[in-house]
Amino acid sequence: MILSKKQHEAIHQNLLMLFCFILPLHPRLSSLVIILCGLNWLVSGNLFKNFKSLSHPFPIIFISFYLLHILGLLYTSHWTDALQKIETKLPLILFPLILFTFPIKKNHIILSILKSFILGCFIASLFCTINALIKYIELGENWMYYKKLGSFLGFHPTYYSMYLSFALLTILFFLVKNFKILSKNKILARSLFIVWFLFFILLLSSRMTILATVIILGCSFLIWMYLNGKILKGIGFSFLGGILLLFLITNLPGLKERTKISKERIEQHSKKQGVSDPRINLWNAAFTVIKKYPLLGTGTGDIQIELSKVYKEKNFKKELEGNFNTHNQYLQTTVTLGLLGGCLLFVMLLLPLYLAIVQRDYLYLLFGALILFSFLTESILQTQRGTLFFGFFHSFFSMRLLFNKSLMEKKKERHFLASL
Repeated sequence: MILSKKQHEAIHQNLLMLFCFILPLHPRLSSLVIILCGLNWLVSGNLFKNFKSLSHPFPIIFISFYLLHILGLLYTSHWTDALQKIETKLPLILFPLILFTFPIKKNHIILSILKSFILGCFIASLFCTINALIKYIELGENWMYYKKLGSFLGFHPTYYSMYLSFALLTILFFLVKNFKILSKNKILARSLFIVWFLFFILLLSSRMTILATVIILGCSFLIWMYLNGKILKGIGFSFLGGILLLFLITNLPGLKERTKISKERIEQHSKKQGVSDPRINLWNAAFTVIKKYPLLGTGTGDIQIELSKVYKEKNFKKELEGNFNTHNQYLQTTVTLGLLGGCLLFVMLLLPLYLAIVQRDYLYLLFGALILFSFLTESILQTQRGTLFFGFFHSFFSMRLLFNKSLMEKKKERHFLASL
């Protein structure tokens, strides 16, 4: 039996909500949901009906970024690694194809999708908390920090805290936007969610995500207070918030330990004792490989081999033993695909953000700022959790930008015709 257009739309919307809910809990199951979503998309015929929508610069750039990895197969020598990377990055082409040709146009559905993600993040955090408490009861050990806390879901702290940070920013955005029309109970409930996610992020002790979240929250708050003519109060509250954050950093076990290690590394490096953050060595190696393959990079599957050669040449023992990537997505892409790929990544990130500024899409700006920070210290697009998160939400918000832009153009056209 052939389904109607409305039935396909309902399936599409519900599968996207299910995907966002499952994403923080189980990436493989969320990938299965996307397969079902893709099948519904193909059967619905939206690819052919709305094929013209792929001619816009956004989908062209997004799809080109993935295709550039395909072209990287032509000059790679390690096909096993290359094909694995191609598979991991599939969301970077699937989501633009699906979402730009089968867009979500109703605001309440968009809101429901975001709520599903927030709920999934909350349940994931509860699951980890309960398991950490069970471990404490059984073994008497503290599992409420850093890698141990995320291990119950196989979540690296950086990715986990990135998910939670976006959930926090989303709640805060809608809280501020709808503050005047929300009841006191709803304001309290949303505030408790924000506090819970912020506390959990601190427990995960991912330094860059904590820094990114604090900077984004602080800047957003000060801008908001300035626009409301309360900048002095804003500075005062920010100062109090900074003191509270400092207190938490110096008292939460996992974060305290990681802060201490970072401080010792800085002190030892300043005294020229040859100790620095491991990422410095990784970035050093990345620049060395970029100089060797500046234009097209190493190819999709050869990056780790080339990095390992540099680790060995420069006697970076820990990096060689750990077989580390560059821990910086900008460098990771540039090493793999050359300056061409690195420039394309920047365009893919910054062009939609420019339109978001023009359209005052503040939630997209919050997401974009979080991604820009996260890419600095992690190769986010090298993992399934990273590509699913970035691939979906970057395409999702870009889809909304294009839809809003087309609505604005139609309104201007109707206004112009009416004035004739």
